[in-house]
Amino acid sequence: MPPITEEELTRAIEHTLVAHGKIATGEARTTARMVLDYFGPGDSVLDNKLTSEDRDRFYRLEEEGLLTSEEEDATVSRGKTWRIHYWLLKKAKVREAGQVGTAPSDSDAGAVYRDMGTDMWSRDSRSSSTASRTP
Repeated sequence: MPPITEEELTRAIEHTLVAHGKIATGEARTTARMVLDYFGPGDSVLDNKLTSEDRDRFYRLEEEGLLTSEEEDATVSRGKTWRIHYWLLKKAKVREAGQVGTAPSDSDAGAVYRDMGTDMWSRDSRSSSTASRTP
């Protein structure tokens, strides 16, 4: 899969983090640049390369499904085991979230109710149907 562009990631951040009020609109491009500076053309980055502030941003992106984290155990000298944490860029999800006019995500259960018309909320369904059948 081709590398994610700054524009794609910016749009995805605008449609997720900005739309959910987790960051300000002006921070979307800055966050996209920061993420791409870490990843470069690759799909993964070691967690220990992140600053604590950037790690917090990565966690927000993970909550939105744009990144994921994994760990791996590696045996080093004298049989000692080290745990290596790294981040993966979910390119397909970034591209999906960045598309204009995307449908609400499954995690936005309230979207179903917001999209219903006001007539769906009346308690007496007969009142709307009988009103249209007046003699």
